[in-house]
Amino acid sequence: MANSGAKKRKTQNEKELFKVRLIMAAGTIPYILYRVVYHSETFGGWLWFAYLSLNALNMFAYYIITSMCKLTYDNNGELIDGGSDLNQGGMTEYYFDIIYVCCIIQGLGLISDKCLYLILVIPAFAIFKIWKTFIGPYLASRNQQQQPQEEKSKRREKMEKKQEKQKVKYVK
Repeated sequence: MANSGAKKRKTQNEKELFKVRLIMAAGTIPYILYRVVYHSETFGGWLWFAYLSLNALNMFAYYIITSMCKLTYDNNGELIDGGSDLNQGGMTEYYFDIIYVCCIIQGLGLISDKCLYLILVIPAFAIFKIWKTFIGPYLASRNQQQQPQEEKSKRREKMEKKQEKQKVKYVK
């Protein structure tokens, strides 16, 4: 029999997924009704590309979230694991943020087509996080490894100069 933690996590994850589906529908349905149906004559190639890109990002993030909270059952059909906790930090938060940003951009896209350029915030933030997490520290560590070698050579030069200047003085 499944422990109560797995059952609680299952119900909590189901509530979170329902909330995410509502948010996605609240962003997509008004956009379709207003831009595609009502203003179909102005809905051209760029807007189709932006709309499909936003929905592809939404679906990708939603797929990852649902795969994270996949349930595990035993041979008897009893719940073993309720899936990952969707309220945990880390990458889960980023997937939720992608969905929220896409829905906000769709909402702003009802006001102006120029607002759809805000979709570039997602790859810009990804590049920033990659730079901050991986590339920046790598470059900093590489520079730090090179600096001590240069300092040692400077120290050696100073020591050599001091040794050359100092001569043995005999005290009588």
